[in-house]
Amino acid sequence: MQYFKITTTLVLLALLSISAKSFSATHNVQVSGLTFTPAILNIEAGDTVIFTNVSGFHNVKADDGSFRCSTDCEVTPNDGGGALSSAAWVAEITFNSIGSFNYFCEAHGGVGGAGMSGVINVIAPTATVHEIRSDGFTFTPDDITIAPGDIVNFINDQGVHNVRADDDSFECSDGCLDTGKNLSSEPSSTNWSVFVTFDALGDVPYYCEQHGGTGGSGMSGIVRVSSSDTIFINGFE
Repeated sequence: MQYFKITTTLVLLALLSISAKSFSATHNVQVSGLTFTPAILNIEAGDTVIFTNVSGFHNVKADDGSFRCSTDCEVTPNDGGGALSSAAWVAEITFNSIGSFNYFCEAHGGVGGAGMSGVINVIAPTATVHEIRSDGFTFTPDDITIAPGDIVNFINDQGVHNVRADDDSFECSDGCLDTGKNLSSEPSSTNWSVFVTFDALGDVPYYCEQHGGTGGSGMSGIVRVSSSDTIFINGFE
């Protein structure tokens, strides 16, 4: 076996191969006058939309009630968050599920595309997607290795389940916690499907709050995020 000295160029190439992955994107929608710009936006599951109020007395509310935002966002339905405001507010909403989401300003628009309104069309990610399904009391597969920038599609086929990271970096079922939406992330019996992006290297253990716990207890699993480009201290084998 022969060893070679690692050069700065080789290290940079390895890092560039990681950064070239398709990470989730951020999109901007301006709120001004009586319009949302752009009013029609096409994004991928896992992307984030930032609404910025440039001028006027506005908010943004989903036709299906899944989000209502302005200076803040509803955490639970009808909790008073997201009220109309003339402040220079900025609201971030991450879309973890596929579908078309119509929205409007409660002062100047209405459901079904009336007045000041818009639509966000969420399609499947173009990044590499791995499926983990919850059925009965197991996640399948319960141990996977992926690359930085890959996306995991957690799918509930049967049972009352959710998925929560041991480090609380994500918690999802019908919706995901801290994404700007008011959908529940508690265990749910619906056939929910959410996309979660894993950007950072490392192991991310997770569990179902109804049937498992931290540290690999009960209904649990692990996502291992690893680069395929291994760099050796003494050289390349």
